[in-house]
Amino acid sequence: MPHLFAFNRKMILCLAALAMLAIGCGQTKEKSASAPAGPQSIPAEIYVVRDTSIQEQIRLVGSLVANEEVELVSEQARRLTKVNFPDGAYVRRGQLLFKLDDADLRSQLKKLTAQRRLSSGEESRSASLLKVEGISKQEYERVASSMEVLDAEIEAVKIQLAKTEIRAPFGGKTGIRRVSEGAFVQPNTPLVTLEDISQVKVEFAVPEKYANRVHLQQEIDFTVENSDQPFKARITVIEPKIDLNTRSLYIQAAADNKKEQLIPGSSATILLNLNVLEHTTLIPTQALVPGLESNSVLLVKGGKAEKAAVVTGIRTNRSVQIVEGLSAGDTIMTTNILRAKPGIPVRVVSSRGQ
Repeated sequence: MPHLFAFNRKMILCLAALAMLAIGCGQTKEKSASAPAGPQSIPAEIYVVRDTSIQEQIRLVGSLVANEEVELVSEQARRLTKVNFPDGAYVRRGQLLFKLDDADLRSQLKKLTAQRRLSSGEESRSASLLKVEGISKQEYERVASSMEVLDAEIEAVKIQLAKTEIRAPFGGKTGIRRVSEGAFVQPNTPLVTLEDISQVKVEFAVPEKYANRVHLQQEIDFTVENSDQPFKARITVIEPKIDLNTRSLYIQAAADNKKEQLIPGSSATILLNLNVLEHTTLIPTQALVPGLESNSVLLVKGGKAEKAAVVTGIRTNRSVQIVEGLSAGDTIMTTNILRAKPGIPVRVVSSRGQ
């Protein structure tokens, strides 16, 4: 019996020890569960700020105009007797394009020329008689005056004859002819359009705030809707004043068009370079956090996010200029910005701009 009592006593002591151990482990687990966990890091791409220079540009809309353009018309009401070119042809300066009926004018010129010869002979005889006082000076002046009148009438008929020949005022390409041979044309009736497209003019307007930043021979870049190719032109004319209605300065630039890729009448998107900004900072647009009162970015310092207010300048399609708030070498977040809060650990997954 003493042995049995001793065994039971040992069993009770062991069970008590196990109970105390279980209680201690439970308290340890409770302490571990209640202890606060540290903030979990977030992955992010970063951008390393660097000192750079940028070209300040503005985008404008303009139009293409032919170097020279004219709509040929008749100055007289006459029948069209000859068309001397095919539609859409290249013609040289001075080339005869249309010929109008001139039969009556030639007949009139022939008559006046005969009268002029007769008057000339009479004037010669009168001059001889005047020398020997065979006629009065007044009679001689009457004969000489009649000859001058004939000269004036002949000159007038020649001018009318010249108007029956419609010639190209400059070299260029004709359009679609509006009349046919045999048609009776009236004054100011459109006959055909003639355009010199070896060069085109780019016309556009610049807001008045940039008026002092454009100059003659300045190069511009532009594109048109019917081509993916970029083109260049040089400013040739600047209006001397700003338009009061639009508050804009009208500009004209010239572009080479020997390959005829540019069509007059097309709209043009113009990129005008204003000046180069040296020693400035650009960051990706997605790195900027807009705010009601100011903009900010998220810096990465010591492996943690830190908010910094910035002042912005000009913007491009993919970048924004930072005027104040960043220095070269600063590291900013470009992704996961919405999840980031100041002080949260940041795990860099890739970087740009180094």
